[in-house]
Amino acid sequence: MSANGSFKIIAGACLFGLIPVFVRYGAELSIFSIALGRAFFAALFAKIYLSMQKEKVETSLLKFSKKTIVHFIVWTLFLTLAILFYFLSIQYGSVSLSGVLLGIHPVFVVLFVFLFFKEKITLKTWISCFLSILGIYFISGLANLDQSSAIGGSLFALASAFFLGLNFTYYLKYLKGYSAGELVYYQNVLQIPILLPFAIYSSGHFTISGLISVICLGVFCTGMAYFLIYSGSQTVKKQHIGVLQIIENIIPIVLGVFLFHEQITYIAYLGILLVLLSVLLISLESKAVETT
Repeated sequence: MSANGSFKIIAGACLFGLIPVFVRYGAELSIFSIALGRAFFAALFAKIYLSMQKEKVETSLLKFSKKTIVHFIVWTLFLTLAILFYFLSIQYGSVSLSGVLLGIHPVFVVLFVFLFFKEKITLKTWISCFLSILGIYFISGLANLDQSSAIGGSLFALASAFFLGLNFTYYLKYLKGYSAGELVYYQNVLQIPILLPFAIYSSGHFTISGLISVICLGVFCTGMAYFLIYSGSQTVKKQHIGVLQIIENIIPIVLGVFLFHEQITYIAYLGILLVLLSVLLISLESKAVETT
């Protein structure tokens, strides 16, 4: 496994982990307006990047076959749903728990890798998945049902993890051969017409802080983040793609506690430890594969 590819995925995950902060500071805007602005500025970032390459890339969708366009649209819908559910989980839950619950998406990546590629899943990967699920059980509040206020946000975060798992595996199967810059550009351009009607009729009002938040979400947390993740994913073992992104879940915990003064229960801390233990197992396996 390429160390460079692993580093890119981890770096992209760190940028993705900043999403809760910018969503909170752009709370005056509607969910759909935030998602639309994020897609627009991410596409703009990718367009500028592609225009600076020595070999010019034709960015018109008309160059693709109908089948390829359908695959791009389906793939775009997966990320759109993942982002919307994540934003909803932050608004209806807490930054810390939403971020950690999104960490279950490596489990979905493993399942989808098996379904799409028939890749043999190692024992350590299955053990890691079990520990992740157990950790998610504790973190989500399902082990303490009187915390009903966290259930809604937890369910939105789990839905986001499901579609994020599809996002990180679908393109490897059906959209091979495209650069990371192209993937980021097309995926975000296609999100704009999907989100625009909802953004027009949604509530919320414009503020300078909201605009700055949306720009940061688009450029850093989407454009740069997914460019790094998609680029790194081309050189690592597929079932490890999601696990390498787990660091993104540590960032929201720290931000939630120190910036938003959120409280985390002891049983949630136990869940976090189980999730991190599952990542450690995969990391050790990844290192072993890399050095052989």
